[in-house]
Formats: sequence, C-alpha cells, structure tokens
Amino acid sequence: MALLSRQIKLKSDEKVTTPISEKLDLKLLFSTYALVLIGIIAIYSSTSNVQSFQINFEKQIIWALISTVVIVIIYFTPMKYFNLLAYPVYILSIISLLLVLVIGKTISGSQSWISVGPFDFQPSEFAKLATILALSHFISGRNVNINSLRHFTEAALITFIPFVLIMLQPDLGTALIFITIFFAGIFWQGLSAFAIFVIISPVIVGIVSLFGVVPVIASLLMVIGGLYYFKRDIFISVGVFVLNLSAVFFVDFVLNILSPHQIKRIETFLNPMNDPLGSGYNAIQAKVAVGSGGLFGKGFLAGSQTQLKFIPEQWTDFIFCVIGEEFGFIGSILTLLLFLILLMRLLKIAQLTQSNFRSNVIVMIVAIFAMHIFINVGMTLGIVPVIGIPLPLISYGGSALITNIAMIAIVLNFYKHQTSYS
Repeated sequence: MALLSRQIKLKSDEKVTTPISEKLDLKLLFSTYALVLIGIIAIYSSTSNVQSFQINFEKQIIWALISTVVIVIIYFTPMKYFNLLAYPVYILSIISLLLVLVIGKTISGSQSWISVGPFDFQPSEFAKLATILALSHFISGRNVNINSLRHFTEAALITFIPFVLIMLQPDLGTALIFITIFFAGIFWQGLSAFAIFVIISPVIVGIVSLFGVVPVIASLLMVIGGLYYFKRDIFISVGVFVLNLSAVFFVDFVLNILSPHQIKRIETFLNPMNDPLGSGYNAIQAKVAVGSGGLFGKGFLAGSQTQLKFIPEQWTDFIFCVIGEEFGFIGSILTLLLFLILLMRLLKIAQLTQSNFRSNVIVMIVAIFAMHIFINVGMTLGIVPVIGIPLPLISYGGSALITNIAMIAIVLNFYKHQTSYS
C-alpha cells in the first residue's frame, strides 16, 4: 500500500514538473524573434539616412511590441475558437477587401491600404490568415472529399474571392500567395496525383509562354507525355490538353489587363538590361549590393549601396540587400538558416498534431512563408520577377509583421495541444 502511494505521488510530481519544451516550441519561438531582430537592425541601417528614419524605425519597434501581445493572446486562446471563428473572420476579411477598393490609400500603384491615424492598415495581409482558417475548416469537414468536383470547386471559391479582390487593387504579388494557399491545402488534404497534374500543368505552360514559341511547344509535348502516363479517357485527355493550350491565351489576356508598371517588371525579369536606369534599375542594383558584400560584409552602417540609397525604399521588398551587403555571405546564410529552422519546425508540428484541421492550417502557413522567402530572396538575386513581396518577419510593415506573428502564435497554440484530437 505504501509503495502504491509512493508511485501515485511520483506520477503527480511528473505532471507538475512538465518541461516547458512540451508546452512551448522554443526553437520556433527563438527563430521567429531572431528574424524579427535581424529585420529591426536592417531597417535601422537602411533608413538611417532618410527623412523618415525615426518614424519607420520607431513604428517597426511598436509593431514588434504589439506582435508580442498578439502572440501571448493567441497562445492562450482556447483551441475551439479557431474552428468556430474561421468563417466569421473570413467574411470580415472580405468586407475589408471590398472597403479598401472604395476608401483605400494608393501606394506604389496599388490601392491596398486603409489609413488609421498615423498607421496604414493592409487588409490583404490579414485576409491570408482568414482564408487559411476558412479553407482548412471546409476541407477538413467529415463529409468533404477534395477529389470530388463539387467540393474542389467550393474550396477553390473560398480562395478565388479574395484573389480577385486583391487583383483589383491591383496587387499581383499578394494575389499569387492565395494560389499558393489553395494548392498547399488541397495537396495536403489528399488530392489525387492526376488532379494535381491537371492543375499544375497549365500554370507551368502559362509561365513558359512568356519565353517564346519554342518553350511553349516543348511544354505542351511534356503535357502529352503526362497524359499518356496517366492513361485516362480520350475525352478527358483532350480536355486537359485544351486547358493547357488555353493557358497560353490566358497569359496573353492577363498581360493586357496588367498595369504598365507590372508589365515593366515582367519585361525587366526577362532582361533587366533593357531598361537599366528605369524598370531594371532595382533588380540590377540589388544584385550589385548583395555581390559587393563578399564573405563577411562591409559592416553595419557601412554598405555603400545601402547608405547611399541606390535602391529606393529597400527597407521593404529589397531588405535582403541590406543583409547581403553589410553582413555578407555569412549574414545571408545565417538569415536563411533561421528561416529553414522555422519552416522545419512548422512542418514537424504539422506532422505531430492529431487534428486534420490544425494540420491543414500549419501546412498552408508553411506554404505562405516558403513562397514569400523564395520570391523575395529570388527578386534580390534576379531569379524571379520583381513583384513586390516582403520578406517575412524582416521587411518593414506592421500589417505583414502582425499577421506573420499571429500565424506563428497559432502554431504555438496547436503545439501546446498537439495530442488533442478535437
């Protein structure tokens, strides 16, 4: 009897002394705030010689503090509310996107902001998180089969509405992120390989069409090879091929409705030297800045490209230039390593969680971060078009920072309840 009492006491003591690592993912939290700190340092350097230096730097500090409050609130939010509030939050985000088209403030050619006192609020950033919750809530339903045409179409509609509203601003870069959200969600939910082929192949053919007729023909031949591999009904195969062929004409249509500065960005990507002092200027100077950093960089506040402002407003979309020039290859790799740790922890938690809804949410968050990192760093290195996408947790901007931190906070909350099935 005494031995049994002792065992019960030991089990009770184990519950009391649960390690904090079982309730809080310290690696995820550390990598998040390390990246925020790098961002603040880079913003300080890139704005130190501009008129708005104190305003931009202090605003980012304020947003970082607000984000800390947000992360605490979300971390302690009961888990059931993420599912319950998914659709209401989504509806509010759609209303805000409609509102910005009416009273929005235009910055850099896009009517994407709503002014609230001294701050500019960007509804499209919060719409990302709202869409993730709504889409995950839908595809995780018990009676939902993502491979059925009806449910696939309904899932696509959830993403399509904010996509269209953001394209009307117009903000191509942010709109593309919603396509990423959709693909990540339906893939993780178990969409068939053939369905993925049907969706992805027109996108590839459309992108390839920007490079000329020969690449288009080559990509269409690859589509025919894929159709032969899947061996589907002849009518289905013909329909898929026509869909891919239509993608070429769709790209031409999109190019005709894009604003002139967006067309210039695409042309600049294909050949930056066509307009080295105009639309190609940022892309060229960005590569110069990163390349001039060398192995260890020129030192904090010592980068000539950064301090002499060769790249306009580089504290936003081109902030990776600051890191590359002033902290060199070592600083750039350290930053990317922190991003890698963050993404790997997110994926690990997605695998650990026992809830289909929570797993879908995390995977879509991973997709957002990964796409932002790839496009932003790719813009800096000249391997993707300049489409105006910030570097998560690092670029200047309150809406983006708070939204990104909110996403991390949700994952931390899910990690705390990783063994729960509800």
